[in-house]
Amino acid sequence: MNREFRLNLYLSYSHALSDIMHIVFGLTLYFVSEDLNLSILSMGLLYNTASIFRGISGFASGILSDKSNFLYWIILFAGLSSVGSWIISYSSDLNMFSIGVIVLGIGSGIYHPVGTSAITKYTLNTAKSLGYHSLGGAIGIALAPWFFINISSNYSWELSYFIFGILTLPIILIYIDKEIRNLKSDLKPPTEKSIKEINYKKVTPIFIYASLKDFSISGLFLMLAVFVNELTKESISDISDVDFYTSLISSVIILFGGIGAFAGGYLDNLKSRKKILLYSCLIAGIFFIVTTNNLYFTIIVFTVISFLISSNDPSLGNWLGNTMPKNLHGTSFAFMYGLGQIIGSFSGSLAGVLLNYFSTTIYFRTLSLPLIAASIVVLYLYKNTENKKNIASK
Repeated sequence: MNREFRLNLYLSYSHALSDIMHIVFGLTLYFVSEDLNLSILSMGLLYNTASIFRGISGFASGILSDKSNFLYWIILFAGLSSVGSWIISYSSDLNMFSIGVIVLGIGSGIYHPVGTSAITKYTLNTAKSLGYHSLGGAIGIALAPWFFINISSNYSWELSYFIFGILTLPIILIYIDKEIRNLKSDLKPPTEKSIKEINYKKVTPIFIYASLKDFSISGLFLMLAVFVNELTKESISDISDVDFYTSLISSVIILFGGIGAFAGGYLDNLKSRKKILLYSCLIAGIFFIVTTNNLYFTIIVFTVISFLISSNDPSLGNWLGNTMPKNLHGTSFAFMYGLGQIIGSFSGSLAGVLLNYFSTTIYFRTLSLPLIAASIVVLYLYKNTENKKNIASK
């Protein structure tokens, strides 16, 4: 295996576990809320808080990774995530559970800006590498419903977190690979002049687009398992194992996100990028609007949404990567990820309020608004950010 393939393999596994950490709260929500006697509003506010910590963590680690070996941050991500998972597994009250969720949020927040910037810095075929990276993440979150829901249902939600903490530890073995440990950028260090040439007017629309998208995708995955579980109970009266079917349906929906990301990695180029960014969010937003209480129609709608939202991940990564100099990729991805997590965290508060006063379908329909707004941002503010140096290097 060549160095780039191994790097993609390491980071795809890390991405899989990191993405699981982003949705595990929603997957175990109805088990934990029932066991600890917590309302959806309380759980939503806790999710909001933990995600803010995740965003701050991602912001800090991304900036610092530009000034140090990115592997140190990958190892810290694995360590804190394992500790957070184990604290949750031993929780017997809200206080301990909250501490564990926040520690897990801090740990999981480290990965995305560090891992994604490592790909844009150290891979030759960046679009395909981002596609593999997104596929790895989607495979992880596709397996997550089956793993967490079934273990929580048949054994306990505490055990599911304990096992997950063990699965996170092997990530630290990446440090053993000497070639990866000594990885250097294939570009010369940028000059002061190149840093001054950053066009922040071009960067701002990227951050806005990513934040709007993250709000909707965070909201979808937060309440996906709960909604599917409710609809399955209502639609199939003689079903013997609701939780198993909930995990299966959720996994299929999320898996199509991985397929979308993989396809997006192959389709992304300078000519197609704006169309991918525009139409993926616009059509996904329209599909959110038609959410109903029909189980089978909901499966189709959410599957399409999952595919479309994830299909623009490689395009979004390249849009930002081509806008910023490589020495600032960690910082730029930190801004994008950190803002996305902080803004996306408020989908938890939104869920608590709308489910308390209205309905789950109203909540999902509301998630259409950020996606439609994101498509408007691309329509009017997207610029071709591929600079001449990048074109020449290819």
